[in-house]
Amino acid sequence: MALNTKQERIFLESDLFSGCETRNFRALAQTLSPVSILKGQLLSSLHTTPALGFVIDGSLDFCGYNDVLFCTMEPGDFFEVHSVFSEVRPVLPYRFRARSNCMVTFISKHALTTVLQDNPKVAQNYMVILSDWLQNTICRLYCFTASTPSVALGMYLLRNERHGSVRLPDGLAGLARRLNISRATLYRCLAEMETRKLIEHQEKTVYIRGREQLEQYIWDYSVQEKEQLTASEIKKE
Repeated sequence: MALNTKQERIFLESDLFSGCETRNFRALAQTLSPVSILKGQLLSSLHTTPALGFVIDGSLDFCGYNDVLFCTMEPGDFFEVHSVFSEVRPVLPYRFRARSNCMVTFISKHALTTVLQDNPKVAQNYMVILSDWLQNTICRLYCFTASTPSVALGMYLLRNERHGSVRLPDGLAGLARRLNISRATLYRCLAEMETRKLIEHQEKTVYIRGREQLEQYIWDYSVQEKEQLTASEIKKE
C-alpha cells in the first residue's frame, strides 16, 4: 500500500526537502508505505533495520521507558533522526505512543543514505533537523537536571514561550509528565511564580508577565541552591 496524495504531499513538503524541487523525490515517496498506529498503541524504538520515521497523520508521543514525556510529534515531524546512523545502542528502550490514531512511514537507512549522497541540499537539511533535535534534547536535559522543580518549570516556560504565553495542549497533567514531577509539586511551583507576579495561569495557557524577571528568578534560585549545597559540603568537612 502506497502513500495517498495527501500523505505524499506532507512528506515532500517536509523540512527534509526544504529548498529542493520536490518532484525529484516523488519516486522515493512512492516507495514508502503508511503504517497505522491506534491511539494508545506503542511503537518500539528498537528496529531490526535502522530507518528514519515520519509522521503523516495524527500525533505521536516520544516517551522514556518510565513514561516521561519528551515531546509530541505532529504531521511533518521526523523521529529516529538520532539513531539511523548511530552505532550506540540504548541501554533501555524509549517508546513512541500514539496520542491519537496516527499514520507513520519509514525511510530505510539505505534509501536515506542514497538521497543524502546524491543531494547536498537534502544532506544540509538533514543536518539542521539533527542539530535541532540535539539542541532540544540538551534543553530537556537542563530541565531534568535543574536544581529544583521551580527552576525546571521556569526553563520549560522560557523555552516554549511564544508571544508571551505557553500553550499546554495536554494540560497540567501533561506538563508534569514533561518535567517528570508530581502534579502537587507543579501546582506549588505555579502558585509561587504567580505570587511573585512572574506568570499567570489560566486553564491550558501560562502567560509570562516578564521574561527578564523570570530569567532572573531562575538564576537567583540556581545560585541560591548552589550556595546551600557548597555550605553543606563545607560543614560536613
